[in-house]
Amino acid sequence: RVQGAPAYLLLLFLLDQQKDLGLTDEHLTRIVQSLVGFFVRRNLTETPAFHDLNYLFMRIVEGIGDRRNSRLVKFIQKELIRVSADEATFRERLNGPVYDENKDLTRFLLCTIAERAMTRETTVDLWAKTDKKYIWTIEHVFPQGENIPKPWVEMIADGDAETARELQRTHVHRLGNLTISGYNSQLGNKDFFSKQARTDHKGKPIGYNNRLCLNDDLAKAKTWTVK
Repeated sequence: RVQGAPAYLLLLFLLDQQKDLGLTDEHLTRIVQSLVGFFVRRNLTETPAFHDLNYLFMRIVEGIGDRRNSRLVKFIQKELIRVSADEATFRERLNGPVYDENKDLTRFLLCTIAERAMTRETTVDLWAKTDKKYIWTIEHVFPQGENIPKPWVEMIADGDAETARELQRTHVHRLGNLTISGYNSQLGNKDFFSKQARTDHKGKPIGYNNRLCLNDDLAKAKTWTVK
């Protein structure tokens, strides 16, 4: 889901040689977690270049040598950090139009944030599909459509349509304006308060009051602005 297929070469080698390399399941878990973090950063910053990834993991395998156990884990982590974009670049890209740049990665980020707050009593499968389409999809709070509804022009730009269009251009695809919803099509371009309080025909909440942790701030907010 994190678009990490190039790392399969390394993972298959580690699984095949797990016993000889002295790797426990915990060691492998730490490596996988490092790879997930690496691919989030890589796929947002495009560093290193995609065509270099296969060579990267071949070099890591070739460089294992006599490293075992935690030393091997640290070696892999160090190699991934060495070729990754720096913190400033990563932060800059996270603050940019992430949806426009990589929709799949953006969905992974949103789902991961939501899943971390779940318990075994509140777990929801955010990756479930019907007819090969995700049930939960990315929802833009401030809508992305060309014709910005009047209530949104009022809320986002104090009634100035030109300013609203400019703010839409610069902010609509940023992480802070995105959430996930199982009822995206029923929220659409509706004004903020309608999205907040939206219910189905039985009166059950399907808007931002759906108790998904990702929507906690949205469910309580009195307004939705660039800030």
